[in-house]
Amino acid sequence: MAKPNWIVRIVLTLTLLLAGTADALAKYKVAFLPSTTTQPLTRAWQQSIGFTLKWKLIELQSFDPAMKAATQVTMMNDLIDQKYDTIILQPIDAAQIEESVKRAEAQGIHIITLNTNIRHPHAAHVTMDDFGAGSLVGENIGKSLNGQGSVAIIQSPQGAIAGVERERGFRETLGSKFPNIKIVAAQNGEWRKDSAVEVMKGFLKTYQQIDAVFAVNDAMAEGAMMAAEASGRLDKIRIWGFNGQKSTLTLIEEGKITGSAYTNAYQQGSTAAMRAIELLTGKRAKAATTETITIPPFPATRETVGQIQQIDRW
Repeated sequence: MAKPNWIVRIVLTLTLLLAGTADALAKYKVAFLPSTTTQPLTRAWQQSIGFTLKWKLIELQSFDPAMKAATQVTMMNDLIDQKYDTIILQPIDAAQIEESVKRAEAQGIHIITLNTNIRHPHAAHVTMDDFGAGSLVGENIGKSLNGQGSVAIIQSPQGAIAGVERERGFRETLGSKFPNIKIVAAQNGEWRKDSAVEVMKGFLKTYQQIDAVFAVNDAMAEGAMMAAEASGRLDKIRIWGFNGQKSTLTLIEEGKITGSAYTNAYQQGSTAAMRAIELLTGKRAKAATTETITIPPFPATRETVGQIQQIDRW
């Protein structure tokens, strides 16, 4: 039997757990503060969080710091001052925003982080399996190259723990299982497609042989693909991304990108929203340590991408 899509999962879960609580929940204020609201991943989170909360009559307020860590800290402090009950947060820089998280938790505000964790204990952390999925990409690239070749990495910013963990999983798998594969270059692509185009151009200019590229998110994988295609070298390079956004899945189907570590972003967002509802209603008590909920990855390749339902493509 096929797995139910994300909307069916939300309705079934909330019906069972939270019948009769909608009127009481309508008074609560919930904010969504990602790195930006303009990326496919954060838009998918916003859609599924909003859908889940609205089902219980809670309106979601979303804010866009436009990838600026200092702006996000200012917005976070404003939300605390406005006495929001729950903040669903994707930290741009975990270290910079940690003091604000401490302040929020001290005032009884539930903080639920997405993808990038904070060291200070908070209500919950809903994440992709960053290390495991990075390892999955390393395994797939290693096998496809028969354990020989040269690869490059398009990295996340240094303060982004999620990207750092993806890269760590990739490097450790190559190092332990495919020691004859050499990582010849690694450079920050700032999570952005346009930046990744320039990074990839530099790689292609410097290295005559690059057999594979791991970009730690799909936007950068698409940028790497564009640069490789423009140089006439796309057919010689295996490009892997991370997240599994809809546009990348289409490029995988077209054979332009080799694969992506797909995570159901709708499921991730709805899980965060359901945790918020459970905490607000007292159905779940806040633990002394951060509860971590991990959404497992799926290797989306040309052979497997058809298994991802259209409704689960974000």
